[in-house]
Amino acid sequence: MINDRYILVIADKSLEMNIALEYACARSKKTGRKIIIATFIEPLDVLTTQGVTEIMKNEAREEAEKILHSAATMVKDSTGSMPILYTREGEIISELKKLIEEEENINVLVLAASANEKEKNPGPIINALVTKEISTLRIPVMIVPGNFSKEHISQIT
Repeated sequence: MINDRYILVIADKSLEMNIALEYACARSKKTGRKIIIATFIEPLDVLTTQGVTEIMKNEAREEAEKILHSAATMVKDSTGSMPILYTREGEIISELKKLIEEEENINVLVLAASANEKEKNPGPIINALVTKEISTLRIPVMIVPGNFSKEHISQIT
């Protein structure tokens, strides 16, 4: 990873994830930057027996890995390069900030805003970052409108 520059994208179940990935792939092809995809497993907020908790944690990990590998396939198909993959456990914003600090070669975070016109919220991660955390990040955050098509992305990158 020495001397490489990376674009970070978050893999989750959102509809906007594909837009963020498509934009990151287009930028990667133009700039030669590599892509890091991270997924986050949030702590369970349930009171139950330890055995049930373990089953729920395993199911959450399996789901996160499925999403991560699907995103990785999209990147590989688009860029020809396999991205670096991370699965982190903990509160998303806290773990995201830790990852950015640990991986010094990450130089941009790409997110896509919600395309839902009925909601005025661009999404929980974007909302948290731009209202509370933006001044504590060491990298810029690229927010791509969630209604962009592949054609639009290729025109602007």
